[in-house]
Amino acid sequence: MKKLAIVTGANKGLGLSVAQQLIHDNYKVILACRDKTKGQQAEKFLGENTKFMELDLSDPKSIDNFSNEISQSYSGVNVLYNNAGLIYQDFNLTEEGFESMIAVNYFGAYRLTLKLLDNLRENKGRMVQVSSLSMYLARKLHLKNLHSKESFSPSSRYNLTNLYRSMFAYELEKRIDSEVSVAIAHPGITKSRQSRPYEVKSIRKSAFTYISTNIATGTEPVLKAIQTKDISAQKTFAPKYFGIYGKPGTMRLNRLAYNDDLRKKLWDHTAEELDLDLYPS
Repeated sequence: MKKLAIVTGANKGLGLSVAQQLIHDNYKVILACRDKTKGQQAEKFLGENTKFMELDLSDPKSIDNFSNEISQSYSGVNVLYNNAGLIYQDFNLTEEGFESMIAVNYFGAYRLTLKLLDNLRENKGRMVQVSSLSMYLARKLHLKNLHSKESFSPSSRYNLTNLYRSMFAYELEKRIDSEVSVAIAHPGITKSRQSRPYEVKSIRKSAFTYISTNIATGTEPVLKAIQTKDISAQKTFAPKYFGIYGKPGTMRLNRLAYNDDLRKKLWDHTAEELDLDLYPS
């Protein structure tokens, strides 16, 4: 029987590449995408052993419907790869009043993971959380005014969501039983339209392009996070050299992620905002 993997944002870029490799490794892959047309195109491109399912991470009802359908259709989940996210978006609020990058990149991953934990537990599965080098640029937790335009910038908010995602994964590992493993991975700097920095001068774009790697290379740390037997969310899988290039290795998280009080504060704040906490401390 084939293992089951769920890849969010699987219709392009890193998500599509990871899905393609998982199919090669004998997984059935659920392509969880917001855009129906692009999701169906990805399903057609990848061929057998894929299934497109609509998922909008900014919409709690969409996440609930998705997780319910997974529970009804499959006996368990082996891999959940939280890949989808918004990058360098202008200020915008969701219908729930959440800032869009926080809602999709962090709240969406939190809600989806907690909703699917029982499914992962059935198969002793693994949650792999995508992150980014940008998490190291976040200097504070900044839980106040998260959904206000005050002090908002697309780049600083994106950095913050990646700090939150890594802290969430690390804290989740500490709160759940060992039947579900947790890993973090970032691809380095990939040659993808989404990975370009926001509002940089042309000279910086040139330097950025020079150190970028292709999508296939960026996929390797994620696959390593999925395939490695003994893992921990205390470090992230990343390109070996400075998190930019080379074969997959591991590197430490942002220093804030190792502060137990800050991780608990973030978890409690999130649980209160979403009214969802399956594993209180």
